[in-house]
Amino acid sequence: MPDGARFCPECGTPVVAGAPSSDSRRIVTALFIDLVGSTVLAETLDPEALRRTMDRYYRACTTAVTEHGGVVEKFIGDAVMAVFGAFVTHEDDALHAVRAACAVRESVAAIATGPGVRLDIHCGIASGEAVVAGVLGGAARVVGDVVHTAARLQSHADPHEILIGEETAGLVGGRVRMEAVAPLRVKGKREPVAARRVLSVLDAASREDLVPLVGREGELRVLWAEFAEARDERRSRPVTVAGPPGIGKSRLVREFLDRVGEDAVVLRAGCQAFGAGLAHRPLAEAVWSLPGGWEQAQRALETLRPGADRAVTALAVALGVRTGSGLPVSVDEIGWAFRRLLEALGRDAPVVLVLEDFQWAQPTLSDMVADLAEGARDTPLLIICVTRAETGAAVPAGDLALRLDALPPAQTERLVELLADRAEVAAQEAVATDDLARVVRECDGNPLFAELLLENLAGHRAVDQGVPTSIRVLLTAWLDRLPATDRAVLERSAGVGGSFTAEEVRALAEDEPALADGVLDDALGRLLRSRVIHPYGPPGTYRFTRALARDTLYEMTSKARRATWHTVLADRLEGGAPGPAAEGDAAHHLESACRLRSEADPGDPGLPALTGRAARALVTTGYGALHRRDLPAAVSLMERGRALTPDGDPQHRVLAARITDAYAALGRWDSARRAVAEAERRNGGDAPTRDTCAILRRLIALRSGGPEPAGAPYAPGGGPAVPGPADDLSWCRLHQLSSLRSFAEGRVGAAEGSMRDALSRARGLGDTYEGNRILASICELTQWSPTPLTQAIVLCEELVRRFDGDRSLLVPVLLTRARHLALSDRVDAAREDIALVRVHCDDLALALGTLAADQTAGFVESLAGAHLTAAGHYGAAADGLAALGQTRTAATLRLYAARERFCTGHGPGPDAAELADPPADQPEETRTRAVRLALRARARARAGAYGDAVGDAGRAVAALDGTDDPCLIGDVWFEAARVLDAAGEPERARHAAGRALDALTAKEAVLPARTVRAWSTAGPEEDR
Repeated sequence: MPDGARFCPECGTPVVAGAPSSDSRRIVTALFIDLVGSTVLAETLDPEALRRTMDRYYRACTTAVTEHGGVVEKFIGDAVMAVFGAFVTHEDDALHAVRAACAVRESVAAIATGPGVRLDIHCGIASGEAVVAGVLGGAARVVGDVVHTAARLQSHADPHEILIGEETAGLVGGRVRMEAVAPLRVKGKREPVAARRVLSVLDAASREDLVPLVGREGELRVLWAEFAEARDERRSRPVTVAGPPGIGKSRLVREFLDRVGEDAVVLRAGCQAFGAGLAHRPLAEAVWSLPGGWEQAQRALETLRPGADRAVTALAVALGVRTGSGLPVSVDEIGWAFRRLLEALGRDAPVVLVLEDFQWAQPTLSDMVADLAEGARDTPLLIICVTRAETGAAVPAGDLALRLDALPPAQTERLVELLADRAEVAAQEAVATDDLARVVRECDGNPLFAELLLENLAGHRAVDQGVPTSIRVLLTAWLDRLPATDRAVLERSAGVGGSFTAEEVRALAEDEPALADGVLDDALGRLLRSRVIHPYGPPGTYRFTRALARDTLYEMTSKARRATWHTVLADRLEGGAPGPAAEGDAAHHLESACRLRSEADPGDPGLPALTGRAARALVTTGYGALHRRDLPAAVSLMERGRALTPDGDPQHRVLAARITDAYAALGRWDSARRAVAEAERRNGGDAPTRDTCAILRRLIALRSGGPEPAGAPYAPGGGPAVPGPADDLSWCRLHQLSSLRSFAEGRVGAAEGSMRDALSRARGLGDTYEGNRILASICELTQWSPTPLTQAIVLCEELVRRFDGDRSLLVPVLLTRARHLALSDRVDAAREDIALVRVHCDDLALALGTLAADQTAGFVESLAGAHLTAAGHYGAAADGLAALGQTRTAATLRLYAARERFCTGHGPGPDAAELADPPADQPEETRTRAVRLALRARARARAGAYGDAVGDAGRAVAALDGTDDPCLIGDVWFEAARVLDAAGEPERARHAAGRALDALTAKEAVLPARTVRAWSTAGPEEDR
């Protein structure tokens, strides 16, 4: 909370310093509610029906009191005692108590009990001094005469009547319509008690006001300067506009856009607190915000070459104007296509992208926006992210941050004067000195708070009674002044979400006959004209002009009703056209319905089925996000689905596998281990779950570099334990574990075989996600396995076609094909694949893909004899991997770079440190050891130390024991042949060259095999 703040910057609740924890003397308002005729009710109803009826009565009382900021102090038979202002005093605590009583009266009257039976209550309310014992957020015990007075007023009230004491009447003032009753003689009071009967709670009329922007000239100059720099230098400029709710962030941006006018192409969108991982939705809404919508975007994209068709397809799927085919279009593709659209639009005019409510942006969307700011080329682009934030809150790194603080007093006074003129405040001339000054003082320089406080002065309330300081209450009063049909439409609009369509609202209005026959459309028209809502995103979509009004309406609606509405929306979505957006929204609505239903009626017999639907929807949407590589959203969705999945459900082990996949891709190994532990806790009695989890633990240990506990099941030496024969999931992961172990030991053929066994099990599961992952792994393994190149290239060609829609999978396949093509003596084709990979990695900001391209380029250029070029590529890959913490792989690549420099025959040889044996406690992988020893052997041979050179060559060959990588075998044996020839051992050299040729020929590696043959035929002694 900012120092000195008088309103909560998030919800608008007034801040009261020094809220007590116990035994505090305070001014409180006590409310007593009692059921009328409970004895007759008990005689009339069956005991079970009576219990249910009483539960509903108590729930109605508790809900109303809680929703109006009160605390239920106790239940006394059929009576309920509640207290307002027990821990935090508000100027309108008495008004809250009256409203709570009215709400209970309406709710109880609506409770159905049976034919001829009607529930009713009578209430008493009193205000005064009392001692409050308790802690904030807990129970309250209130002691004082005010409690007895409220109880006595309740006992004198007639059915359906609310009586309030004189102190309460003075506090609520003109906000409640009431009438005096005869003074009451009550037990325990020496004097008659004055009282009033509540007739209704009054609300002032609503009015929407528009005034010129006051202040913010400095911020406008900054925005204009950023725009001018982006325009003149044709580059991207990101700006964050941050501040608390109501401070004028959106107003500032609107003023800036008005000044920009037609000098720029403007795209606007907003983020939402939900969306189930659909991080691309704001980008789609931005496209719809163009004057020509999708058609304008399509025309712009079609001017691009190359990549126009791919970009059009990705954005069309994101906007829902085209159905995807094959693999889902990944969020990376959508982000790339959107960036290309901005680049196309920016050819003719500067582009301004405005993203409202950026505090709700998912991590994937934040990354997309960062990529836009960094990756848009030759594009005058200003990105404005509007976000709620307290003073000092963090903003995206590298962005210019405009933090809007409260208006200074002089500007606040000017704003209040303008608002008062527009609102035509009653008796303004007479009250300006006092009341307008009070608004200036209480609004804390917040324009929205000033507007709502001033609107409150337009109501039928005496000036000297004061105004509420809770902005939530002010919004409620404004909403209550709307016509009944408009209010009903807005309630349902708020139930839909941040944006809504008329059809969605209509679906929620089927239970309200008053909204039929065009009434709903008329109400939407009035709300549009009064600017309560405004068009937003795709045609026919709307959004609340005041986001806080939507939040207030939503919170004011009963949880049971909200739960019903969310269920209706989910049913509607599940019965409509399938797609990621529909799945994500349905999951959100089902999750919300489940939460609200469990809070409102935890004994609801339909709750288990609803919970199951919500769990399945969240999990399914999470799997879709995982397939699209939207990893943060995937984890969030799957974990929320897991939380709703009952203990003992076999789905827990599948979730464990998927969640660990996502965390592994994010490098969060501890989180992956916790996901396995959670599955064991929730379904540990199930043998297949235990098997899957044990295998997942071994996989995590091996992939993260952690130790595998000796003797554990599925660990080396852990015994003969195997999963059940029909347990495809456990077997699939066990084969992957075996593959990783074999690869680490250099047995690449065995690793590939295990992966093919895993693929067979994945197909048995019908799991295309798992199958695609495994196919990509098999393809990569063919780089080092004995699989002949002709077969390996056929697999690559198949996967290039299959993965064309997902370039994150396509990149490793293309790099594998490049290696195979180079080995097959098609170096130019290999270079083309690498160049294509670099384009894809640049488009999608795939840093690891770029480093892999450098590594592959080093391999290809080495085969082509361009050793200095190869050394540069290997060095770049090594530096990049080292910066990412992958030091072991970086060390191996530095050896390759050193070998390439050595092969040129110029310059200094490899550093002694690069060729030194590692410490005993840091074992080397087979490949690294063999390459290091072979390079050291050649260096020593060149220096004339033939004995040491031959010894190193022998150790290099010995390091190959157990490996079946034909290219590594051929490479090391050929290096040994050169060393032996240089040392004057031609027979052994020819034998070594023959071993190299056999391995390379079996792999069908034409280019290196030809090099070995040429050397053998020429019989050079270059190293002697």
